[in-house]
Amino acid sequence: MLLRETYFLKLFKRSAVCGLTVAGLFCAYLQVTAQVRLGGERASRFMDRIDVEEGAQRLSAFRRQRLEGDFCFEFELAHKPRRGRTIPYAGIMWGSWNESGPITRFRVSSVRPKDGESVNSSEEVELIIQNGVTPKAWIRRNDGSDFELIEGEALFEPIIPGLLYSPFDLQMPFVYWKDFTYEGPTLVGVTRVAQQFLMQPPVLSASAERGISGVRVGLDDTYNALWRVEVMNAEGEVSSRFAVESFKKVQEQYIVKRITLTDYNSKDRTTFEVKAAALGISSSRDLFCPKSARSFDASIPSSMKEL
Repeated sequence: MLLRETYFLKLFKRSAVCGLTVAGLFCAYLQVTAQVRLGGERASRFMDRIDVEEGAQRLSAFRRQRLEGDFCFEFELAHKPRRGRTIPYAGIMWGSWNESGPITRFRVSSVRPKDGESVNSSEEVELIIQNGVTPKAWIRRNDGSDFELIEGEALFEPIIPGLLYSPFDLQMPFVYWKDFTYEGPTLVGVTRVAQQFLMQPPVLSASAERGISGVRVGLDDTYNALWRVEVMNAEGEVSSRFAVESFKKVQEQYIVKRITLTDYNSKDRTTFEVKAAALGISSSRDLFCPKSARSFDASIPSSMKEL
């Protein structure tokens, strides 16, 4: 057990994968901040169960993972309704870490039509997402107003009308929930094995009040990278799935390149894809402060490279 744990800890220190969430997913960051070394090595195909103690160690290591330095991504969102045309959005995100955990600032807007028609301000939004044990989220529309704290049911509302992503999806609070059930290994695609954990919301949390009975998290058995997230409703059925589809090596670190969020009720999907990235940068703390962010001019780093 000790040798295997030491192996994983050494592996985590050598490279990283970050999504909108888990420094949120989107984050990956998301996230959302999952770290991993994705090379040409053969992935594990053994469906081996681990014990609860090792499962807790892997979750703990996953929560501590981060990229080296701060980062900035330019990305595109493609909302794909079950019926109807694809709706494009563009965005930029800045990510960092503080004493509470990963913190991310997002700017998302509708893509301006070719005829030059103006974009409705309700379809332009900025968010600051604090991940960690005590997650918080703030939002403002493109009207010069201050950032406002998002609470209760508003955490589950789309950040822009029509999009699937909500502040809850960007926060990914379930990564830090203490109670979980280890469900065992499962195949992801043809060759990769993921260890599955059913995270259980605190009784008085906004997630529990929303009717979320649990969130299933799948971590790669070989690299401990986040592969997918499934949100379970009150009946224990999957209501949405967040799936990582590809990675990209940027400046000697690996990031999540493409993610798809699927709503099982409507069958709608929203795909997130990184188009340019800058890693290892240093961002001002004012960029992530709801009080100072209004007047802080967030700029795109000169080191940004197209992918």
